[in-house]
Amino acid sequence: MRKKLLSLLLSAVMVFACLPLTAFAGAAHSWDREVKTHCGGKCGYSPVIVVPGIMQSQTYVQDKNGNDLMTSDGFPIVEGMDMSFMFDTVALEKEIKDSVPDMLKAVARSDRDRLFDILIGIFDESFSAHYFNPDGTRVNGVAVDEYWYSLEESMNVPDRSYDYAKGYSKDADGNALPTQKYKTQYDFISRQVDISAYCNLAGYDHAYYYSYASFGNILETAEGLNEYIDMVKYQTGHDKVSLVFISLGGTIANVFLADYADMSEIDRVIFAAAATDGSYLLSDLMDARSTLKDGQVIYNDLIPNIVQLAAEEYMSLAYLGNVIARGIPQEVFSDFLEEALERAINEVLAKLMRNCQSMWALVPSAEYPAMAAKYISDKEHEKLKEMTDRYYEIQKNAKQTVQRLDKAGLDMFCITGYNLELPAAVEHFRLSSDQIIQATSTSIGAVFSDSKAGFPDSYKPVLSEKYISPERLVDAGACALPDKTFFVKNQSHLKLQSSVNDVIGLCVAVLTDKTIKDAVSENGGYPQFNEYRDLSQIERLMRKYNEDGLAGKKDKVDAAYERAEKLVAGKVWSQSETQEVEQELYTAMFRAGMLERDSDIPVVKYKVLPGITAFFKAISDFFGKVFRGRDFWLFFIPLI
Repeated sequence: MRKKLLSLLLSAVMVFACLPLTAFAGAAHSWDREVKTHCGGKCGYSPVIVVPGIMQSQTYVQDKNGNDLMTSDGFPIVEGMDMSFMFDTVALEKEIKDSVPDMLKAVARSDRDRLFDILIGIFDESFSAHYFNPDGTRVNGVAVDEYWYSLEESMNVPDRSYDYAKGYSKDADGNALPTQKYKTQYDFISRQVDISAYCNLAGYDHAYYYSYASFGNILETAEGLNEYIDMVKYQTGHDKVSLVFISLGGTIANVFLADYADMSEIDRVIFAAAATDGSYLLSDLMDARSTLKDGQVIYNDLIPNIVQLAAEEYMSLAYLGNVIARGIPQEVFSDFLEEALERAINEVLAKLMRNCQSMWALVPSAEYPAMAAKYISDKEHEKLKEMTDRYYEIQKNAKQTVQRLDKAGLDMFCITGYNLELPAAVEHFRLSSDQIIQATSTSIGAVFSDSKAGFPDSYKPVLSEKYISPERLVDAGACALPDKTFFVKNQSHLKLQSSVNDVIGLCVAVLTDKTIKDAVSENGGYPQFNEYRDLSQIERLMRKYNEDGLAGKKDKVDAAYERAEKLVAGKVWSQSETQEVEQELYTAMFRAGMLERDSDIPVVKYKVLPGITAFFKAISDFFGKVFRGRDFWLFFIPLI
């Protein structure tokens, strides 16, 4: 349960802090110019540089003297690694406990302003280490764990975080441990983006990870990538590198491709869930635009949407929550919670989001002019606005830049998730997305149906019908790379790390298989329109199957196992087929005595729970039709 709570906390922080600069990107770095690859640059694989996303680099917050800022219990404050390291939780817990009497007094006196002042003060203190000044500089310094060497070398370098112990789990002696504990730098990197399948083909000495701080200066980060490419070329002996831009890395791709890209040194470029035109999640939060006044959203969409984002297996409780929530007067949402959200953003998160250049890089180009005029057009923000204006000019022309480079011969591919909603607390939540970034951004301009029913028959494709997805939800003809963009239905941004066999596997295939030339005909067997599938349980069962001591029982389940192997290796993905194969393999292994009955029985997961979920959803939908966007109170008062 605590892991689920942590997942929820992580999702919440991604939502409210939104959604990974080198510390001093303009400074020269010391790196070895010796060729270190086993092939000496003479193999058929170009080295790859992964440019990761939000919170996927370890950034230590420091004082002006370069010393790490420490928590009350002696741990550094880090953006990344483990969420519990971002805040001084011991001091925070103490402050909350000390404030309880004052909060109770405020509640007793119905003094909402005083209650908000207390809560905002606590919230402000917890985020203060991460604030920026109005000119775009950080209040505190930062030091980023950078890797100016390959993943092979990172296996031999201890990770700086390993000796820190803080989190929800405990070791055998009762000492607190971080949620994730990384012994080497490679352990951390592979946890963020697992490209071991690429390394097994090309070599770990051909893989690199360009780390940077989530909150920083994208312009400087893109400039620093130039030097990093030079380093990789020298160390590998290769003339060209491939680049994979993930999530926030898409903003770096915009600047790099517009200002620095040298086509003679780039093999392939992949945009994987990359924010090439920002995220409406960020702009809605930055502008404090919520749905908390919309009763239809509050009582019908908000709870299921949040649960799907954090813990999808509890959807039955989410729909039950819709019914229970109607017992809470709508004024609580539209008045109390909305004011709390607005104050939290305007008085706390604004010091992070509205003063940080990389967060402005996540504002969609259509939103930037009005928002920049509203928040950073004063004298105090002049230097920051110079940077954000420069990025805006690059961002609004990003599609044209990609098309120009594609026409010139740069080999680029795009992978995007779609058909999920953004968090329902923000205004644009109904946009087709991967739950964090709208799909128009990650696809570099594709058009998506506003309706789950798909485009109407009267819809005219931008290019032709062949670019319309089978369920008529996507028109790929509108994107920058219509023939080289792969779409994965229901792929969540939050599940990219676990999609090793699918999205990351597709990235590896594109990087290593030059027979893949597009997403339409010469696609290596991967269809342009695919579907997300959850392989975690099948892979767990397959590992169990391969354990020692089970050999005598395997012949009874060989057929089910072989079907599972074929499914995992397949390039056409289906969630329904995945569920069917998982049930078959589990049942066969259980009957053969290879498993003990546990809570993950597929018949419960795929038969019982969906039935319960459908039952509560039907009740929720019934109340939605009867009460619409109203609570029980507003309905019964006129009757009384």
